[in-house]
Amino acid sequence: AVLLWLAAEIASRSCQTMLYADKQALETDLKVSLLAIRERELNLYTSCFRNIGTMSGVFAGFAYEGCCLASYFFPPDSSTTMRSTYLFVTTIAMDLNVAALFAATVCAALGPGLALRGPDGSMERAVEGLALEYRITFVTFCLGVFSFYVSASLYVIIMMNWLMMVLLLVLMLFSLHFTVSACKRIYKKFRLPAHMAVGGNFNVDGSIGRAVGTQK
Repeated sequence: AVLLWLAAEIASRSCQTMLYADKQALETDLKVSLLAIRERELNLYTSCFRNIGTMSGVFAGFAYEGCCLASYFFPPDSSTTMRSTYLFVTTIAMDLNVAALFAATVCAALGPGLALRGPDGSMERAVEGLALEYRITFVTFCLGVFSFYVSASLYVIIMMNWLMMVLLLVLMLFSLHFTVSACKRIYKKFRLPAHMAVGGNFNVDGSIGRAVGTQK
């Protein structure tokens, strides 16, 4: 009887150990699967930051050249107010693009680093942080591009005669209108309403998590 009791006790403890091991393996597999889903979001935001950083660097270089070289080509009889306004707007365009470039570079470097080397929960923190910073960086980049258009218009007003000035201003207004219309068309086509945005995280109750800014 004692031997039977010992055998039953050993079998029970062995079964408990196997169940605990299976539970731990299941939890590990689930964490790996969730991290793989969040990694896709991380790679998406990182790629977007790199694209914005590249274009911001191009526009910032153009604006810097405009600040440094344009003053040498100004006509002697040009308005001091117009020249000052041109340099002011061009400097703003350069500063906005440099700010977007710096933010994009820092986010693309530190975000994946936090997700890769941080403690438990760092992937979630990195993705949520990149999502918020991406909105600010994108708005800064758009403002920089708009300032670049204004700077180019002021340069035309200062440098060109009336006929050429009117022709170039009409051309730039058409280009700006086409750009804004294209942005609106693309935004409407790919717009994702906030209440429909789904994140890669999961809630404690097993429901699907929401994207940044949509949690209640």
